[in-house]
Amino acid sequence: MAASASASSLSAQIDDIAAKVKQFETSKDDLTRAERLRLVQSLERLTLQVKEPKDAIFDHLTNASSLCNLRGLLELGVPQNIPRTGSITAAGLADKTGADKTLIARLMRILTVTGIFDLVGPDEYAHTPYSLAYIEGHEVDFLKLCCDEIFVNTTRLPEYFRAVGGRDTTSTTDNPFSWGNNKVGNTFFDIISQDPRRIKQFDVAMSTQDYTLPVLGMYPFGVELAGATDLDSRALLVDIGGGRGQSLVQIKEKWPALQGKLILQDRSMVLDSFPELSGIEKMAHDFFTEQPVKHAHAYYIRRCLHNWTDAHCTKILKAIVPAMAPDSRVLIGEMVVPEYNSERPGGVEDMAPYWMDHNMFAFGGRERTKTDWEALFTTSGLKLIKIWQSEASSQAVLEARLA
Repeated sequence: MAASASASSLSAQIDDIAAKVKQFETSKDDLTRAERLRLVQSLERLTLQVKEPKDAIFDHLTNASSLCNLRGLLELGVPQNIPRTGSITAAGLADKTGADKTLIARLMRILTVTGIFDLVGPDEYAHTPYSLAYIEGHEVDFLKLCCDEIFVNTTRLPEYFRAVGGRDTTSTTDNPFSWGNNKVGNTFFDIISQDPRRIKQFDVAMSTQDYTLPVLGMYPFGVELAGATDLDSRALLVDIGGGRGQSLVQIKEKWPALQGKLILQDRSMVLDSFPELSGIEKMAHDFFTEQPVKHAHAYYIRRCLHNWTDAHCTKILKAIVPAMAPDSRVLIGEMVVPEYNSERPGGVEDMAPYWMDHNMFAFGGRERTKTDWEALFTTSGLKLIKIWQSEASSQAVLEARLA
């Protein structure tokens, strides 16, 4: 492309973005998540065109170094000891945390340059809205888990591939995580359960992540299940592997008029860890075994199947099929990874399925495309009816019926 054409293209993009920025300044509180992300991604695409290609390499190094330094500072308690208003020096932080002031200053440099923290004087720091998110947001617990359990192993992929070859992970016991922990033959949960600190970190990260991943806004439970019949003999909704009942509680609150029995299934140790839930029946169940609730109107599985291999998922789904009535439906709450030329929800590229698939790859799970889901359903005796998509993310509910 000629230089003048490139300049014209860039100029046109800048004019378009400038108009969107003006709109953002006047009505940012009214913008949807999709509108915000579209603006952000427009700016990112513009930036990429202006950069030299080699700069992208160093961007990776900047991001990786920032992440490592930040995770270390969180472990030392440095961000937590910076006052929410005002500032503090590296020497003051050293007194509060016991860490060397020179160490604090070195780790903080890249984080102030990239705008996470504010450098207000010589080795003196203040919070920004971005740094505050790391001490008060739910997402930080999941970030810590990814750093400590996933990235520490996946940064060794070159060594792993030299040892085992370029194979995909299709095993929960022989994968980068088990290999990196010198525990091939053991699952992720087998390994972290041996260390109270690690299993506690996992439990906290999973429970807090529920605040950030939507249950509602996709499948309209109150509409689709409103006409259910035979409620004396058939359960309305069975939440399989539903943890502490977060999903059913939200569904009940959203649609209080919804009639029928709601059943929460999980392992006994999970169900015994919290009080009874009003209007929800607890039932101990291993989802690899035959589903005991027959002819329910809907069987719901949220954020479980991505942890497992295709073979495991097929076994889980096949355990449900014999229990289904002809009009029963299976509802799978998971991400759907975009495929070539597929429509992006809200017209934005959600990066979550890509980095989440990286996490799943480490211990044998995977995020799946529509094609992947269709193959799983077919193998299990089901067929995909509809994907109920989130407005501006890859989160979705896949509805399947008997084939």
